[in-house]
Amino acid sequence: MTGNLITRSSSSKSMDIREYLGDIILIIILAVATLWFFLLLGATGELILAILLIVLSFAGLLFSAHYRIRKIERALTSRERMIKVNLEEISTQMAERYDSSVGKIEAIVEEVTKKVYR
Repeated sequence: MTGNLITRSSSSKSMDIREYLGDIILIIILAVATLWFFLLLGATGELILAILLIVLSFAGLLFSAHYRIRKIERALTSRERMIKVNLEEISTQMAERYDSSVGKIEAIVEEVTKKVYR
């Protein structure tokens, strides 16, 4: 896999940076814009730092929410696949049981028919 920032196996639960690259870029732009805005207003360094920390905390909160939503989405997809496989197995088992029951009933009917005609 050439060109990947992070490579991981399909079973790994670590975060893939490519999925969150857009969020990271927007967080950087948000922080830089906030810094620039307050520098233009002539705010003190302490005020700029405080506002920047607030903005980064808010951005981190949004990033965390996005990560959790993606995690839930993956879990739901996995469960959906498992349910689909289980339903297919149940369907196969039910078809086998049906065929077996039909075979037994046909054998009983055949046996009863032979006894009646004797």
